[in-house]
Amino acid sequence: MTIDEIRAFLAAFARPPTTPSVEEVCAALAQYKLDALARGDQGEAKRLWCFETALLAQEQYLAAFGHLKGRAFYKAWCELERAERTLANLERHEKSSWNSFRLDFLQTNTAKWQSLFPYRMFYSPEILKRETVCSICQRPVLPQAFCGHRVGEIYNGELCHRIIKKAEVLGISIVDKPAQKYSVLFVGDKKAGIKDQYNYALVEFAISALHDPFDEWDVERTTRRQPHARYSHVGRNDPCPCQSRKKYKHCCLGEAGVLRPHFQFTFAKQPPDDVVLEERFID
Repeated sequence: MTIDEIRAFLAAFARPPTTPSVEEVCAALAQYKLDALARGDQGEAKRLWCFETALLAQEQYLAAFGHLKGRAFYKAWCELERAERTLANLERHEKSSWNSFRLDFLQTNTAKWQSLFPYRMFYSPEILKRETVCSICQRPVLPQAFCGHRVGEIYNGELCHRIIKKAEVLGISIVDKPAQKYSVLFVGDKKAGIKDQYNYALVEFAISALHDPFDEWDVERTTRRQPHARYSHVGRNDPCPCQSRKKYKHCCLGEAGVLRPHFQFTFAKQPPDDVVLEERFID
């Protein structure tokens, strides 16, 4: 398999050929990279790393879409985060092939999917790193002894990062803007048999309207007033359902309705026949 054939495989992402397989492409890239390193060609090894990483991002996005279709929403969320990180690592090193490899599509759609998830609270551990080594040379990372390898750069066809060998957890906080998005805060109820308290209605509607991972779609976020009848259980002195933190009587009660978020979806392809396209109220 030639490099041009590998490029063609990556470019055919939306219409993947039956041959070669992803495994064959990975094996070919690994061998090409070994050959480049044997010649001492760091530039070529870096270019091959970019191809490997582009393929990884593609596979992660497809895996996330598969989880979405299977209604395994937390698994999809974690896979989307992996794709997001992979694309971020790649972006600083390679932009010339993004359009041809559909990486711009992946980046945009990964962010759109993430924006539909109901997750708002996350765990954030406070960790004291006792022993850290460089992923490239395995030398300890010390303030007074820089090994020469910078995090995020490519050496020998590999991304440099730090490996934590020993650590101590000092505490755990609850945050709304996490460094690690997979640390979702779940509140279970054993008596009610609830393991996941989140409402995935937005994600479920979007994925049900798509036929395949490459269907174009978009969502516009606005606000719209909802009928007061939907909030008849809310007292005049209770917090307003619009979440302004004001009392209901001092906020939306005197208006035409309660101001709530509104999501307007558009789909390039007609959704499947069993998808009902109508306005829905979601709390």
